Amino acid sequence: MNRIGLATILVALALSVSADASAKGRIRSSHTHHSADTHVSESGSGIVRNAVARSGRSNDNSATGDNPSFGNSATSEEDENLRRIRQEKEAARAKRDAATLAARKLQQAADEEKRKEQAEQAAIAAADEKKRREAEAKVKNRELALLERQKRQVAWEARCDIKPVMSDEEIAICKEVRSKPAP
Repeated sequence: MNRIGLATILVALALSVSADASAKGRIRSSHTHHSADTHVSESGSGIVRNAVARSGRSNDNSATGDNPSFGNSATSEEDENLRRIRQEKEAARAKRDAATLAARKLQQAADEEKRKEQAEQAAIAAADEKKRREAEAKVKNRELALLERQKRQVAWEARCDIKPVMSDEEIAICKEVRSKPAP
């Protein structure tokens, strides 16, 4: 029943708005020099003349006389309906805000998870890069050690210079060079 009452009130308000709009056109006079129908005086003081009070539309109960209880049941029902509408709007707004907040939190959680994944991937990539550099350094060190060994071997073998005439000492050096590698 409350929904029917609410619908009735909304229809009545819509009709009164359209009646107000059409009534404004009828108030004005067709005479251009008729000063009684002007809303703003020529001096610009902003005084409204010939204001029409409509029954049931005043806020100070002047249309109902001195008895404020006349029409209060309709007003209280309208107030109750308006209060309920306001509460429904506030509830809908709160629900929408909660949904927005939840979506924002989900997005933040997803962003945080993405950042964590990227940090993990960066750490894995850095560890792989470090391993690769260490392996390259190890290979380079092996190559350098091999070159150093070869240089020592060449220097070791250079000690033995075979000649047609050699002393006993030179022959002993050549035997030593040929029998074992460079130290």
